[in-house]
Amino acid sequence: MMANNELKNPIKESKSELSARIKRLKVIYDWPKIDIDDDKQVEDRINQYFNYVAEAGIKPSVEGLALALGISRKTLWDWDNERRRAQVSSSRADIIKKAKDFIAFLINDAALDNKIYPATWIFYAKNYFGMTDKQEIEVKAANPLGDTLSPEEIAKQIPQDIPVDTDWTDE
Repeated sequence: MMANNELKNPIKESKSELSARIKRLKVIYDWPKIDIDDDKQVEDRINQYFNYVAEAGIKPSVEGLALALGISRKTLWDWDNERRRAQVSSSRADIIKKAKDFIAFLINDAALDNKIYPATWIFYAKNYFGMTDKQEIEVKAANPLGDTLSPEEIAKQIPQDIPVDTDWTDE
């Protein structure tokens, strides 16, 4: 059996719909660069991005946000997690977190209105917004090491068929 090496377009749109989508998105791609070391310019560009996508009917995304800023998704993640070059101010993480929180809020709102396929929301929630579906259990000792019991007290608490050395001393 011969493999089909012809790639299929994963976007399910007609040629004219795809052309219109590319033109709307390319506007963001063509925006002039900003000084990404200037928090004010970064914040202004984020606002420009959200205003444009609202006007153009584009769904905001983490990828779109990174493109609008002229950075990679990895750099956006680094800024969000306060991993940044020395000249970037400490408020950068707050600016990026707020923008990502807005995108998460929008997608969550659409999911609650049944406008997003649940698997898509779960993917975004886990991969972009730090959400998990795991349960964390914290186990704590009932008797911390600071509470010492004598061997006799311990012997009273355990079943009688288990041998306990009651001749033990601290020496």
